[in-house]
Amino acid sequence: MMKKLISIIMFLFGGFALDAQTTDSAIYVGYVISDTTTFKKRINKSPLESILESNNKIEIRFKTSSTPKHTEYLILTFNEKWNAKFYSFKPNTDSLISKDITSKTNIDTLFSKLVTNNIFSLPDQDSLKTEKYSYNPGTNEFYGTGMGIGCGGICYNIQFKIGYLYRQYNYCNPEDFADFYTHVYELRNFTNIVDIFSALTIK
Repeated sequence: MMKKLISIIMFLFGGFALDAQTTDSAIYVGYVISDTTTFKKRINKSPLESILESNNKIEIRFKTSSTPKHTEYLILTFNEKWNAKFYSFKPNTDSLISKDITSKTNIDTLFSKLVTNNIFSLPDQDSLKTEKYSYNPGTNEFYGTGMGIGCGGICYNIQFKIGYLYRQYNYCNPEDFADFYTHVYELRNFTNIVDIFSALTIK
């Protein structure tokens, strides 16, 4: 059960110079579900300092993992301005190397797209109702079909911090699931989020 269910229209700041997505001293963040217990339910080993210790006003961590040895992070942060960094492991080591990618896009616009796709309120993939039903009028019966989660593919983890609100959630192979469960808008939202972040790493 979620600790906090909070509807936020604007996240307020005092005296900061903000971009086009903001109004006066506020940033639109949409609907936010906050639950710090999600950090205790999963063991997510990471070479990064815990987001719970972050001093940023806003921080989003987007982690992509295809194998334990192939993990990358995209991190958006906001204090007085937006910043974006890409982290990957140095070959054959456990050390991360970082690259500043702030100049690659208008992060204010990118953040607005993430909010449009409900990045702060999507449920964990495990909690989605993913089943298709067919009805046979002759027998008056319903039949359910589901898509199994196979091995392999790509898994994603999102962690976010907005002021004192925190949460994390996971999705695996969302593109495949979104194509199969076309009625589940959360899968399409997350697929869009993957595309938005992926655009930042295109050379």
